Amino acid sequence: MDLITTLKQTFEEDIENLGYELVEIDFRSTKEGRMLTFYIYNEDGITVDDCEKVSNFLDEKLDELDLIKGQYYLEVSSQDLSRPLKTDRDLIRNYQELLKVKLKTGDFFLGYIEELNEDDLVFRVERDKKEEKVSVNREDIKKINIEIVF
Repeated sequence: MDLITTLKQTFEEDIENLGYELVEIDFRSTKEGRMLTFYIYNEDGITVDDCEKVSNFLDEKLDELDLIKGQYYLEVSSQDLSRPLKTDRDLIRNYQELLKVKLKTGDFFLGYIEELNEDDLVFRVERDKKEEKVSVNREDIKKINIEIVF
């Protein structure tokens, strides 16, 4: 099992018990060193105090478990609007948002999520001033983001 999967399985329930949803975990090398980032969500928003609460909890538990050898920095953050939507929870949470759906073919379209099932996602899109539904197999999707409109 890889590190991210292990961390998610180890801490997801604990973070939920603290009152947050664990959205994503990222572990990467930066010019400052290795960075372990936990992205959390709460429908009321995330404050610096929320990040500190989760960080203090994780810091102690990560030291006890000693899953990561060597030095790294721990960061707890809220999710960024530009972050790809990866889970069904992400999609449901953004049900009313305009989404940009990029396909593995390189094509993309803008639409609103209508329904999701195990194999497909159905989007409501506007083409030629008409609304239509587009069904896409999950395996054909490269990335889904919120389309930020100004």
